[in-house]
Amino acid sequence: MKSIQQRLLTSLLIGLPLLWVLTSGFIAWRLWHEIKEMNDTQITQVARYLIGVAPKEDDNKNDYEKDDSKSKKKRPAKIYNLNSKYLSGDLGNAKDDYMGFAIWNKDGRLLMADENGQSFAFLPDQHGFLEESDSAYQRLNPFSKRWRLFYVHDDHDSKHKGRVIAVGQNLDSRQEMIVSAMTVQVLPMLIGLLAFIGLVIWLIRRGFMPLTQISAELAQRQPQDDSPITADVPKEIQPLVTALNVLFVKVAETLAREQRFTADASHELRSPLAALKLQADLLQQQLLQLSDIEDDNQLFYHAQKISNGIERATHLVDQLLILAKIEPQQQLPPEQLEKPDWLILTDIVLSDVNRLGREKHIQLKRSVICDNPADILPILINPILFKLLIRNLLDNAIRYCPDGSLIELQLDTNAISVVDNGLGVEPEQLARLSERFYRPAGQSQLGSGLGLSIVNRIAELHGLTLIFANRLPPDIGFITSVILKK
Repeated sequence: MKSIQQRLLTSLLIGLPLLWVLTSGFIAWRLWHEIKEMNDTQITQVARYLIGVAPKEDDNKNDYEKDDSKSKKKRPAKIYNLNSKYLSGDLGNAKDDYMGFAIWNKDGRLLMADENGQSFAFLPDQHGFLEESDSAYQRLNPFSKRWRLFYVHDDHDSKHKGRVIAVGQNLDSRQEMIVSAMTVQVLPMLIGLLAFIGLVIWLIRRGFMPLTQISAELAQRQPQDDSPITADVPKEIQPLVTALNVLFVKVAETLAREQRFTADASHELRSPLAALKLQADLLQQQLLQLSDIEDDNQLFYHAQKISNGIERATHLVDQLLILAKIEPQQQLPPEQLEKPDWLILTDIVLSDVNRLGREKHIQLKRSVICDNPADILPILINPILFKLLIRNLLDNAIRYCPDGSLIELQLDTNAISVVDNGLGVEPEQLARLSERFYRPAGQSQLGSGLGLSIVNRIAELHGLTLIFANRLPPDIGFITSVILKK
C-alpha cells in the first residue's frame, strides 16, 4: 500500500490540474461567448448611431445627384480616415482596422464609409448579422468575409428611405482581443495553480515531517532501547507515539528478562556440566588403571559416551548464549566496528582450530584470491563476532569432513569462503543448513545445529549473505561463503 503522503500528493497533483483545466475551460468558453456578445452589441450600437447621424450630414452636404447642362455627375462618397496615432488616451493594442462602416443609398451608391467600410459588399436584401449559413454570404468579396458584418436599413426617414448601413468588425482583431482577454484571465490562474501546487507539496511534506522523523528514529532504534520518542508530533499522532513508548518499555523488559534467563541458565548449567565432565574423565582414568575389572572395555565405552554427551551439552550452552546475545540486535553499534587486517585476523582463527584439525589429520590452508590483500572484503567489522563467524565455518568443515581432508580458507574482494574436499551435502538440504537445530540425517559428529545459524546472523549484521554450495564436478566437496549483498 502506498504511503498516505504519496497518495495525497498523487491525488492533489492530478486533481488540482484537472479541476483547473475544467474551470479554465468553462471560464474561457463563457468569456469567449460574452466577448462575442459584447462586440455584437457594440456593432448594433454603432449602426444605431449611424442611422441617426448620417442623414443630417447628407442633408448639409447635399449628397444627391445633380444634373449639369453639359454632363451628369455624381457627388463622390465621403471616406473617413482615422489614424490611431493622433488619438489620445489608453488605446491598448487597438488597431485602425478594428471596425468599419459603410452607407449606401437604395441604388447601391456608396454615400459614406470609413477606410475599411468602402470595401464592404452591398447586400440590399440582408438584415441583421450575416452568418456563414446565409445564402448572401456566398456573394461577399474576400475582404468582407474577414469581417463580422451587420446590415440595417434606414426605413424611418422618408427622405432617405432605402438606405443600407453596414457595420463590421475585423474577425482577426476580434479573435486577437478574445485571446488576449483569455490570456489575461488564464495566465494568472495558471501561475496561481503552480504556486498553489508548490504550497500544497510543501505543506504536506511539512505536515508529515514528524512521521518521517519518527520512522528514521525507529529504523535506528535497538530492540532493547526503552527510551521514549521525544519528537514534536501533532495531537492526532500523539496517542500512537504514547503507545509506542509503552511498547518499547515492554519489549526492552522482555528482552532483558530473556537475556538474564539465558545467561543465568547458561551459568547454572556450566558448573554441573563441568563437574560431570571432570567426574567422567576421572572415571575413565580409573577404568584404565583397574585392569582386573571384568569387561572394562564396555565400562570405558559408556564412560566415553557420558563424556561426549557432556561435551555436546557444554557446546550447546555456549552456542545458545552467543545466539541470545546477537539475535536481538538490528545493527551493530558504530563504535564496535573497525577496518580489519584480514591476514592477522585469520591467522588467529586458524591457530585456534589447528588442534582440532590435527586430531583428524586435516590440512588447513589459506589463499588470498585478489592481487592486493588490502582489497579483501572492504567492510567494517566487529572483530570478535567475525572471528566467531570464521571459526564456526572452519569448525563445521573440520567436524564433517573425513580424516585427511583439505580445507581451504579463501579471501577475495567480495567474499570469504571455506572450501573443502569432503563428501558435500544433498542438494535438497542446502536451503535448511542455516536453520536452528537442523542437522542433516545420518550425522555421527557432535554438534548442536546452531553453528551455521550463528554464522548467518553475524553475516546479516555485517551486510553479508551466507551461501552454501557443492563443488562442481569433477571436484567434490562443499563451499560455504559469506558474500557482500548486491
